Amino acid sequence: MKNILYIGWIGFNNLGDELLWNIFRDTCAKYLDDNQVTIIPSLPGTDLKNFERYDTIVLGGGSLLLPGYLQMLQNALNKGKSIAIWGSGLDWIEKANLDLLTNDQLSSLEQNFKQKDIDVLEDVIENALFVGVRGPLTKKAIEIMLGSEKAKKVKIIGDPALLLEKTTFDQPQENLIGINWGTTFNRLYGANEAIVEDQLVEAAKQLINKGYKLLIYTMWPDDIPHCERLYNKINNPDNVILDKTLYTEQQLIDKLSKCKATINFKLHANLLSLTANVPAIALGYRFKVFDFVALVGLQHLIVSTDSKQLTKEVLERIEIIEQTGPMIMEQYHTSQKTYMPLLESLFTKNYL
Repeated sequence: MKNILYIGWIGFNNLGDELLWNIFRDTCAKYLDDNQVTIIPSLPGTDLKNFERYDTIVLGGGSLLLPGYLQMLQNALNKGKSIAIWGSGLDWIEKANLDLLTNDQLSSLEQNFKQKDIDVLEDVIENALFVGVRGPLTKKAIEIMLGSEKAKKVKIIGDPALLLEKTTFDQPQENLIGINWGTTFNRLYGANEAIVEDQLVEAAKQLINKGYKLLIYTMWPDDIPHCERLYNKINNPDNVILDKTLYTEQQLIDKLSKCKATINFKLHANLLSLTANVPAIALGYRFKVFDFVALVGLQHLIVSTDSKQLTKEVLERIEIIEQTGPMIMEQYHTSQKTYMPLLESLFTKNYL
């Protein structure tokens, strides 16, 4: 019996991270023989310094390409264990560096990775069974740190949530726009959630004036007070629904399928919306959101949270969705078809 440890930020009721674990578990069940493989999630309390009982360590989806997690993988290698990276990505790269990276002008990521961290990254990539990262910006950043030759092994396989599929029947769409709001404790581009919230309130009021109703929804218990405050600021209970229920991914996909569009703070709210066949406007609050929209070719639907004209930009993107919604969904599904077999290749090509 082979024991596989899945490392993710799980056990904290954050739907985005929980669904990534659920997808890994379900894909293992689809392709691997459960009489030969046992999958163990890194729930709170798991000793991530002791890998003796495991044969393979998988760094899973999420923004886990961080020095601490990479050190764990190197420790596992030093114990003679196999390691793999599956859909993980970089994050926490400052906006100025993101802009330089996007324009091929960034020469260093020393603010995020010191030389000793780069050495660990190089060792991990060189010795991993499989290195599949979330998006093209993550790959480009790794190339800056290691050089393109040493980064050749790194494959862009996409966010594991691209494997999500809608399991419920289509429902007729209503004149409804979903809004996912929450907090990242001011660790966002622009460093001011309050300003973003106020601009979102103004956008919401203008959307109501256009004839839309709004659905405010959450992905994480810590986000609920922020959703409540947004609801109270909009102050229009006849046209705004506040849903504080913490749904499973399929339940939320079902709820969102009634919407014409969504505006989303958390990264995986966008993926759930797109899975529901609903175009999504991504609030670009950190590097990972830009990485995702670049992956699926929907850069024209992101609004950076440091924008001084966030209200205007959100409304412009609603107009784009009104005019080109089916084309947006076609673009997403084309990307999904590209990346699904790459995500599944970890399981189908006997890496585990």
